[in-house]
Amino acid sequence: MARTRPAARAILALLLLLGQLPCAPRRSLPPAGALVALDGDTLQLPDGQRVRLPGVDTPESGRPWSRAATAFSRRFVADGVAGWELVPADPRRDRYGRLLADVRVDGRSLSAALVEQGLAWVYGDQQAGLLGRQGAAIDARRGLYAGLDRSAPGPFVASARRFHHLDCPLRPDVSQQFEARATRLLAQGLSPCRTCLAWPPASDSWPPF
Repeated sequence: MARTRPAARAILALLLLLGQLPCAPRRSLPPAGALVALDGDTLQLPDGQRVRLPGVDTPESGRPWSRAATAFSRRFVADGVAGWELVPADPRRDRYGRLLADVRVDGRSLSAALVEQGLAWVYGDQQAGLLGRQGAAIDARRGLYAGLDRSAPGPFVASARRFHHLDCPLRPDVSQQFEARATRLLAQGLSPCRTCLAWPPASDSWPPF
């Protein structure tokens, strides 16, 4: 490897001191619009890595309101002006190799916005802020909660954190509480089982976009 001459080293040091050398962009704050929403809760970085929003779920592809959640996330990312960042900036990965991080665009949380619009529900041990937003969305019957009063099939079996259809292979013991409607379970912060897809009801109509 060629050695750097003293004069070149001096010039390099001067440029660094004056801040004239371009700095490498932070991976957590690239230009707005460089991020792609693959669906409501999964995004792809410019380098091809995938990011999964932790602690929230949007409807699976092909399920009611999945297209609405995907469209919302795409608009949310595309409308950014100042840029976006991952929180935390150095996230861990899930078993599928995806980065687990919230995405904030112009300082706004995508996870919180999805929950607020009724396009995602909270699961796991989450801060009261997200559960509060979910409760407000339920009360206002926004998004996928619009059909709570007319279409909430049951009964369900409720565990500590999830609710399941009766025929779900992951359901808890039948000694657990039965609920005919999802309203109370969702308001309590319980999330639908990902195996039996207890929510949203498949009979709900698609959104108009």
